[in-house]
Amino acid sequence: MTNFATTAAVIPAQDGVRLRYIDALRGIAALLVLWLHVANSYHTLSPETAAHGRWLNDVISEIDIGRIGVVVFFLISGFVIPFSIKPASAAPIAGFVIRRVFRIYPAYWLSIPLAAYVFFWSAGRPFGIGEFVVNLTLLQDIFGVQPAEGVYWTLLVELGFYALCIILLLTRSLFSARRIALLSAALALVHFFGMFMLWLGPPILSVQTSFWLLNLSVMLWGTLYRFEYSGATRDRFASFVLRGLGIFYAFVLPIGATLVIRSLPNYTVSYALGFLVFIAGTRYLRIETRLTDWLGRISYSIYLMHPIVLQPIFLWLVLQPVNSVWRTQNLAIYLVANLLLTLAVAALVFRFIERPAIRLGHRLASRYENRPSPAHGIALRQANSDIGAETAPG
Repeated sequence: MTNFATTAAVIPAQDGVRLRYIDALRGIAALLVLWLHVANSYHTLSPETAAHGRWLNDVISEIDIGRIGVVVFFLISGFVIPFSIKPASAAPIAGFVIRRVFRIYPAYWLSIPLAAYVFFWSAGRPFGIGEFVVNLTLLQDIFGVQPAEGVYWTLLVELGFYALCIILLLTRSLFSARRIALLSAALALVHFFGMFMLWLGPPILSVQTSFWLLNLSVMLWGTLYRFEYSGATRDRFASFVLRGLGIFYAFVLPIGATLVIRSLPNYTVSYALGFLVFIAGTRYLRIETRLTDWLGRISYSIYLMHPIVLQPIFLWLVLQPVNSVWRTQNLAIYLVANLLLTLAVAALVFRFIERPAIRLGHRLASRYENRPSPAHGIALRQANSDIGAETAPG
């Protein structure tokens, strides 16, 4: 067996162990995305709705809290996903892929026909069988096929990060803080240079490519932060890069972009706020309550299902007379109503789809990971000798 657990900074996965404050951040991130989408849609119902609760839409649109939530999700992935790989097992890659497939796809597959009906078929808009099938792969953006639901783009970024983790594992770099630091910094610099050239006029990268590099850099920063945070590395260079990139994302990039664009509302501000929320939630203000534990568990279903809940209610309201009681409520009422309905739907999806699939994925992965191997015991002892850090959730 190839031994991937030979670097000095290995934080092994441990099934069933959850970091409660990370669940709180997941829940907060999902609710921020829901807030943005509901407010942006429902404030158009009537002049009365637009006037009452205006701040619920105006403020969050200016700073794009939905993007803040997405950045927090990306940082959480970097903080957790690499450490769910079991490098000392008999089949670390197979186990990792199986767990991630059963974690991501079942609830996602459920959302596709629901989203297709809500956004396309019920409105008489075309969404053919070919588009449906491509959506099942989660690769629709790569093939230029319209997604059944707009939020799917972040899931493709997640898949890209999983692939990057596998490549880093195969090159013995996944648990090297220095290599992670160098790669995260390189991706950030290429993004910065690409966007700078775009602002000047002659682009060298497409906007989509530039943002892919940015998001992967952000996720790798979450991984590097985990090394530093858990004390799994004493690499001074990696620590320097971690702090330098943190300052770059939280202060240098948004200030510089604002000066160039001469307008405060730009994506760099949202990314900076996402970093600040993540750092605050992991270091200074850890939230650990039963409510946030629950929100964190169902956060993926909240993310997938909130547009499916939002759209039919909104379309029904639009059909009502413009001055009716249904269309003239305070924006906060529509926000709370959508929140409660989404939580109910997400709880059901988690219970009957997500949780059984997660458990099945773990069982199947364990069959591969726990296969006996002559080198398995040696690798496991080597990995355990390198440990003394906090364990991530599987």
